Amino acid sequence: MKIKFYGGVKKVTGANYLVEAGKIKFLVDCGLIQGKNVCELENFEEFPYSAREINFVLITHAHLDHIGRLPKLFKEGFDGYIYSTLPTKDLAREIIMDSKKIVEENCLSFNKDSFYTEELIEKIFQRWKTIDYYKELKIDELKIKFYDAGHILGSAFIYINFQNEIITFSGDLGSQDSILKPTDELPETDYLILESTYGDRLHQNLESRKNILEDIVEETIREKRTLIIPAFALERSQEVLYDLISLIEDKKVPEITIFLDTPLGIRILNIYEKYYEYLNEEAKNFFIKRNYENLEYLKIIEEKNIYGIVNYPSPKIIISSSGMLKGGKIIPILKKFIEKEETTILFVGFQVEGSLGRNILEGQKEVIIDDENYQVKAKIEKLLSYSGHKDQKGIVEWVKPQRKRIKKIFLVQGEKEAKISLKIKLEDYLGIKTEIPEENEEFEL
Repeated sequence: MKIKFYGGVKKVTGANYLVEAGKIKFLVDCGLIQGKNVCELENFEEFPYSAREINFVLITHAHLDHIGRLPKLFKEGFDGYIYSTLPTKDLAREIIMDSKKIVEENCLSFNKDSFYTEELIEKIFQRWKTIDYYKELKIDELKIKFYDAGHILGSAFIYINFQNEIITFSGDLGSQDSILKPTDELPETDYLILESTYGDRLHQNLESRKNILEDIVEETIREKRTLIIPAFALERSQEVLYDLISLIEDKKVPEITIFLDTPLGIRILNIYEKYYEYLNEEAKNFFIKRNYENLEYLKIIEEKNIYGIVNYPSPKIIISSSGMLKGGKIIPILKKFIEKEETTILFVGFQVEGSLGRNILEGQKEVIIDDENYQVKAKIEKLLSYSGHKDQKGIVEWVKPQRKRIKKIFLVQGEKEAKISLKIKLEDYLGIKTEIPEENEEFEL
């Protein structure tokens, strides 16, 4: 086998890996390259391989940085099948359709033709097949299995056996503090392509996370503040909402009005109900009951008009997307509240380098939103243990049982410092040779 790294190398985003196994060529993930924009200029460069020669694509999960260039792949001539779990396919349709408008806006700003046409998007889902966890998919001499990665609903790490040589792609690995089932154990593997998003840091544990959230909500109520939580519509919105409602139902905080201001997040709630068997037992009961629909303090906002939210008296909590402040319904909310000292902005997920969210989180006091300057007077908090990624300890513990079998690890999907820190840990603590691939670099396995 040969593996070539064409994305998820220089940046966290844009996962795209080409594997050659005998006469078969296939991709693992085909994600959008993101930074300051949802769709960066690099996405318009031709793929460094012939899309027509790719036999099939394996998708680890439905985040845009793992699926967002699929329309472009078809535009350049790919006509094979895509394989993933069933929830991933359902979520991917929502994510791609929801991103269509903002990707088209980025295309216009770069003076480029959009590859997010309805025809190309429809073709994706006509050619998309699904497979259950642990069921073997046989293609030529390849034996492929999807295991539960615990990152988002339907997420998978992918095991590929070619002539008894095994390579595993981690995709993104979920943290232990999730509404999903725990990440499956890593099976025996010779080579591991491993994510490193949080490879240089540790998360708070679940109890600490809930205690910190409780303190922030109590302060919001006591000081009559507005708590704004920018959250990804997929997974983070559902997890944060679940924790907030649990705090109220367990009488740990008084009732406070919560606005769920993310149409995509609301649609994804329905997908969670549909696939509730993928959740852990506690969360499963919550989503089966659908009790969030009967809560007087929960306001589900589907219309575009934000004035009902803005004019509603404080204290209040607003959960809105997008999680990195790259567009979406959070932007008009931010404009109204970021310059008010009685506002708290709570970040609950990774903020990619160069994004508005990263700038605010790192303490920038003046930011540009829609070409206008805003003073950051809001109080800034972070609870990054809501990230759906394992931290350094979690990654190392996941790899550890296979330390004697693994010949080499390749680190991807992380910033430079995170990869270097994780490489040192994997080599010093587990004794596994670890590579940090360069863009377009090829390795023969």
